[in-house]
Amino acid sequence: MEVQYINKVVFIAIAIIISIISMGLLQVFIQWVRALHSNVNVSYFRLVGMRLRKVPIQTIIDAHVLSRSEGHPVELDLLEAHYLAGGNVLHTVQTVIDANKANVKLDFKEAAALDLAGDQMLEVAKNIAKRQVLERHH
Repeated sequence: MEVQYINKVVFIAIAIIISIISMGLLQVFIQWVRALHSNVNVSYFRLVGMRLRKVPIQTIIDAHVLSRSEGHPVELDLLEAHYLAGGNVLHTVQTVIDANKANVKLDFKEAAALDLAGDQMLEVAKNIAKRQVLERHH
């Protein structure tokens, strides 16, 4: 009698663990399909790795698509590394885009360093870029 009870408990525990893992893999699969739909060439297993490292897959994909669509593509490795270092990935990509629109040469690595130095530094760079855009249009 006691063995049957233990078998049921073990079976339920295994079923719960499999369900949790399946849900996580399903979420990664949805992000992978979304990435493919956005023409981002990324492997499913890379996304699993990102999930295990607690990197927000959607944010990284969005930043990559944004940077590419604006003509300043940033590699997924750099985006992920910047996030893991504590940086604001989307904000940093947008700063690069704004700076380059203002003809201020700023690559992602430089913007990432500014971001990690503090939001004030990144905001200064962004404001300079915006001011130069406005000056050119007036």
